[in-house]
Amino acid sequence: MIERLDDGGRICVITFHSLEDRIVKSAFRKNENPCTCPPEFPVCVCGKISMGRVVTTKPILPSEGERESNPRAKSAKLRIFERQMRKK
Repeated sequence: MIERLDDGGRICVITFHSLEDRIVKSAFRKNENPCTCPPEFPVCVCGKISMGRVVTTKPILPSEGERESNPRAKSAKLRIFERQMRKK
């Protein structure tokens, strides 16, 4: 999905279960830092380029008022990824 975004486009994902959240978080992190070089290397030699950045370091959770009016929203988590400008 991220590769289909236009430059500066954002993808927002709402998850309701911890496994779903882990999958989304992992996918966002992998696209933010795709380097597979060993940590001992001083510079990246794999040549993989970041597709963007994770806008939300921690998920956005529903407010107390939202949880009171909609109990099913209690477990909802929102994560956002922004596509960076491609170099031409």
